[in-house]
Amino acid sequence: ITCPGVLLKDKEELYLSVFVLGQYKKTQCVPAVFPLFFQEKLVFEKDFANIVDPGDLVKLLELDTAVLELTQLVPPVGKILATYEENTRDFLFPDPKLTRGHHGLEREILMKRSSSFPGIAPKLRFSTISLIAESLLSSGRSHIQ
Repeated sequence: ITCPGVLLKDKEELYLSVFVLGQYKKTQCVPAVFPLFFQEKLVFEKDFANIVDPGDLVKLLELDTAVLELTQLVPPVGKILATYEENTRDFLFPDPKLTRGHHGLEREILMKRSSSFPGIAPKLRFSTISLIAESLLSSGRSHIQ
């Protein structure tokens, strides 16, 4: 996460949390100095037991919301500094406006800063890999995982 020229008043560590497909995960904490480096892979898996048609999966993903939050560990409960929300379909399968990076396709998004965040909106650089696999149910019907 980059945010040129921004110095945080509080010195407590920060983490990035991701809520997608009904699952919540967060990164390890990093020092409160930009740029922030989260060198982690967050893996989300979801079985869609009643989905047979890929078009139905697309509709479900469009109804789901992916939420990312940059949080600082300021007592008592932490302070959300910036957020990003997008429907899960567009988050996992973005338009082909991608740049080639060292570890695959990288994306950049601007997070929405909170009122307590000093300076410009933070820019998050990350990559996603999505895999959709078909599997068989015990009844013999297939479903998408």
